Formats: sequence, C-alpha cells, structure tokens
Amino acid sequence: MVRLTFYYKAGCWLCDTAEEMLNGVTEKYDVKVNKVAIDSDDELYELYRFDIPVFEFKDGSALHGRIKKKVLLKKFEENRE
Repeated sequence: MVRLTFYYKAGCWLCDTAEEMLNGVTEKYDVKVNKVAIDSDDELYELYRFDIPVFEFKDGSALHGRIKKKVLLKKFEENRE
C-alpha cells in the first residue's frame, strides 16, 4: 500500500491531469489517497497555491507541479508499505 496526500484546487487543469495519472496507476498499486482542497484553508492556500498539484508521501517527500509518471512510479516504489 502507498499512502499519500493530494493537495489540489478545483478548476486546476494540472490537478485534474495529476489525478487522472494517479487513477491510472491504482491498478498496479494499492493506493490510499487523502485528497485535500487547498482553498478549504487559508494556510494551505498560502502554502501550496503556486505548487499545486502536490503529492505528499508518508516519508515526507513530495512531488508538485507538472508531475511525470515515471517519477511518480519511483516514489510509489520508495513509499510502499
């Protein structure tokens, strides 16, 4: 299993693309996603507004912006439980 937090904002095309990519790899990996809208909290908005989408992993590492599938899969391997 891979656990991650997905920070996004509605209407963000990069976030939509990242979510589609994430959905596409769930067949190979058991993925537990905590999906958080950054506009639900002022602090999160200030922290991530220029970085979304953000995938934050259990080990504290993160991917953001234009996320490449190859890099995402590598992070999944590193964060498998």
